[in-house]
Amino acid sequence: MTFMKIVIIGNSAASTAAIETIRAEDKDSSIVQISEERHPLYSRCLLSYYLADKIDKNGLAYRSADFHKKMDVQLHPGRCVEEVDPAGQKVTCSDGSAHSFDRLLIATGSSAKIPDNIPETLRGVFVLRTVADAEAIKQKLSGAKKAVVLGGGLVGMRAADALCRAGLKVFVVIGSNRILSRMIDYEAARIVGTRVRDNDIEVMTGSDVSEVLHKDGNVVGVVTDNGLMLDCEILIVAKSVRANTGLIRNTDIKTRRGIETNASMQTNYENIYAAGDVAETFDITTEEYTVNALWTCAVQQGRIAGQNIARRDAAGIPAKYAGSVAMNSLNFWGIPIISFGVTVPEDESRYTILKDSRPEQNVYKKIVIADNRIKGLILVGRIANAGVLFSLVQNKMDVAPFMDQLLGDRFNFGHVVRHGGKPVLEKYYRGLST
Repeated sequence: MTFMKIVIIGNSAASTAAIETIRAEDKDSSIVQISEERHPLYSRCLLSYYLADKIDKNGLAYRSADFHKKMDVQLHPGRCVEEVDPAGQKVTCSDGSAHSFDRLLIATGSSAKIPDNIPETLRGVFVLRTVADAEAIKQKLSGAKKAVVLGGGLVGMRAADALCRAGLKVFVVIGSNRILSRMIDYEAARIVGTRVRDNDIEVMTGSDVSEVLHKDGNVVGVVTDNGLMLDCEILIVAKSVRANTGLIRNTDIKTRRGIETNASMQTNYENIYAAGDVAETFDITTEEYTVNALWTCAVQQGRIAGQNIARRDAAGIPAKYAGSVAMNSLNFWGIPIISFGVTVPEDESRYTILKDSRPEQNVYKKIVIADNRIKGLILVGRIANAGVLFSLVQNKMDVAPFMDQLLGDRFNFGHVVRHGGKPVLEKYYRGLST
């Protein structure tokens, strides 16, 4: 086998999956990993649980403390890659160190965007993306009584939940007409919103923060664009994110919303790959290229990139990424929620939409179908058959023969198999075993 120099930038879900996949096939090539993170490998999905003291810092761990040693990876934490030279096959860090590569994986993730009118240098202004962010918020909790969360998406609502459990009065300011607007529709949001209000979180829809009030460098409140003043000591910005593409700004590596990739997770350079929140991939429900900044997508993409990085000759059949799906799940005060794909179509006339709404039971189901194939769904309260339905999406299966059964609480793979779906079932269980 030919010895290779592999450089990986980033240290989270995609890079970890890539390392494990590479080492399963290649024990000899060198792997250098460079990461701005100083903390040991952890799960970002659990940060709100850490903030709420549901888990301690050890509970954030994503792999064992000796992971990099066992994988024979030279990890360089706390370093920032300043420049990527695709032609020269070299990366240069802010401390002047340089690393040459035969194969490069860019897995730098994404960062929170803070609006220009919010001074991020004020004490009390936070985002929630890293362990350092969570620790800074926890330190500020002492003596704080009120908090404002700007943004009602997954991160924002999880942060609001954590702050509420810490004993603070929480206001959530949202530009849209509902919470979790990218995840669920208005009917589903009404069910979840009732539980939010029951837990004393005040949600202000159709609003934005127009001004941050401060004294002696500390946040003391915000003013909304409709003139409402809210006192607070903590302001968490959870409005939107951007792909971390700054390190390739002076290169000809192609980007749109993120770094453009093909089905092999390659960029326009065949020896340079991208995966995770920084990568733009094909979405199998919208049939467009986009960034689905999700942990599960990052893991899948990292595995595909790792397989292709480890294959050294042209005879190797490249692994292909089937495509991403915008999928989210959470449990809000005892109400489980799962959604994926197209949940709120812009033009409903192009779709068949099935609904089962039982708000008195905290149950809501919605399935969006086009050309007899599921393009998206929302499940609130009853989520037991989410895996079955997701498999139908991934496999683009014609659901016309059993469309009238899709919303049933007992819908399962038996219905699928009876209509020629045995390969879907087998593929699903193979996926579980890996």
